[in-house]
Amino acid sequence: MSSMLAYKEPSIKVTQEHLKIALDQVQLGFWELDLASYTLNCTSKCKTNIGIGENDTLDYDKLLNCILPDDRPLMPEAIIEAIQSAAGVYSLQYRVRHPDNTIHWIDAKGTVLFDAAAPSHIIGTMVDITEKKDLELLRDELFNVTTHELKTPLSAVKGYLQLLDRFIAGIGDEKITQVAKRALGSVERITRLLNEMADPANLSNQIRLAKDSFDLNALGEEIAANAMLINPEYNIRVAATNNKNLVFADRYRIGQVLTNLVNNAVKYSPDCTNIVVYIGANETEAKVQVKDFGIGLPKSEHHKVFQKFYRATSTPQNIPGFGIGLFLSAEIILRHGGLIGVDDDESANGTCFYFTLPAPAVS
Repeated sequence: MSSMLAYKEPSIKVTQEHLKIALDQVQLGFWELDLASYTLNCTSKCKTNIGIGENDTLDYDKLLNCILPDDRPLMPEAIIEAIQSAAGVYSLQYRVRHPDNTIHWIDAKGTVLFDAAAPSHIIGTMVDITEKKDLELLRDELFNVTTHELKTPLSAVKGYLQLLDRFIAGIGDEKITQVAKRALGSVERITRLLNEMADPANLSNQIRLAKDSFDLNALGEEIAANAMLINPEYNIRVAATNNKNLVFADRYRIGQVLTNLVNNAVKYSPDCTNIVVYIGANETEAKVQVKDFGIGLPKSEHHKVFQKFYRATSTPQNIPGFGIGLFLSAEIILRHGGLIGVDDDESANGTCFYFTLPAPAVS
């Protein structure tokens, strides 16, 4: 005779003390600002976040005086922007100086409340994000030092390769000349990447394009040769429908996309070393397909793999990656006005990624 034991979830009464402990742990404070009188009401955590005692009084003017002079004008500007915006969202990060002279970063967010269609209050939260900001600053400093230090030896490598290229050109060995030129091309790509990473204008994650006319076939052959140099056990074949497939695009960026797709094909086909890059074009578009015969990708995840940080469920644990490459590739193709995706043929082995580019306008 079977018996069933009923399990009853224990009831826990959440008290004000529980709530206070939770809010203290995350350093979260609550505040409310009357937009008519600019009367400020807040919890004690708001006070300690900006560096005053829990029992001290805090009004709007005193809060402004706690903010560093450089950041002080940002608060009234953010209030006006929140009132005038359709969403009524208040968001601001600013610095305050504590009595021990340490600088703390505050992240304040809120929502405008309306009374008879007129803005009456802003209610919101405030949290100390100093630790997070310090880590960001440390990361940026290490990043800047690293990029700077890499440029010096890279310039030396480029110089030696240029000397080697001129020496080989005098010998007349076409194959070795091509190897030297590809090495120089790789150095140029790394240099451009470092320059872009160090440029503050690129911190907004904007992808800028420098379009020109080039042959997709030649780019495909170059990317395949580079990949086979690193992975000599693989046979990466380029199959093109025309002698030349010209496009008007950013060659460096399209090279990034193609390199990422070929590298993924290598990573996800450990037991089958054949990879094919198909390149074709018609009157309206050029199309590139990278076909491997590896572990494959479930159809349900075809659209998900282009999301930032997404990794397929079929990915073995020993295959490294962060889920950034395909997201970046999709952004590049989108900015070119093309399409990127995965072929839906489930009967085929492996995976076939593709992207398209608009055909160049006929002048």
